[in-house]
Amino acid sequence: MKKYLFLIPLLASLLTIACNKETEYHQTRFLRPGITALRVYADQKVDSISFETTESYELSSNASWCIVPDEYKSLKNPYTNAIILCYAWLQFEANTTGSNREAIIHLGAGDYSIDAYVVQVPYLCVTSPARLNEQLLPLTCAADAESAKLCFTTFDSWTLTTEADWLTIGEPNGFVVENKEVTLTLQPNTTTADREATVVLTSRGVAQNIIVKQLKPASAE
Repeated sequence: MKKYLFLIPLLASLLTIACNKETEYHQTRFLRPGITALRVYADQKVDSISFETTESYELSSNASWCIVPDEYKSLKNPYTNAIILCYAWLQFEANTTGSNREAIIHLGAGDYSIDAYVVQVPYLCVTSPARLNEQLLPLTCAADAESAKLCFTTFDSWTLTTEADWLTIGEPNGFVVENKEVTLTLQPNTTTADREATVVLTSRGVAQNIIVKQLKPASAE
């Protein structure tokens, strides 16, 4: 009987350890970006990511153009079995390569690690004219149109230039801007053919060509 009584405390200890192991909770996941990559523009300087974890973590990037600042590289979670919500700002160099480029953001959290992806496109954020399959469509105007509007967002100071003599740029330069509208003043197209002009939007060393197409008069059909 004494033998069995001796086993009771041992059995209780094993049950306690088992319960503690069962109640341990581990979670690490990215909230932003989620399943898809975080896409940033060629002249973009910063953007944020967010994640939650129950562990202390280290954050790093595999690309020299995508930088994790020192203040976001690591954090010790002071809690046990508690989720902490974390934010980090990433810094980007301008993309003047002419191609998409990708960075992997690695999150090491205790015994767990996950990756998120950042894609930096080679173009600026122009919303008018529209973009189709990453190609900027021409800004098309009637022969007798007196004006047209460009709309864009930049993350640095910007300039607009053209060599065309039949259109005038209402505002040729400015600073960081969101949803900026610039009016182009057009002269009537009195020729017998459509004509095109190139307006160049430049921000942070990245040049974006915008084609302005003015149709020929209906009488020239």
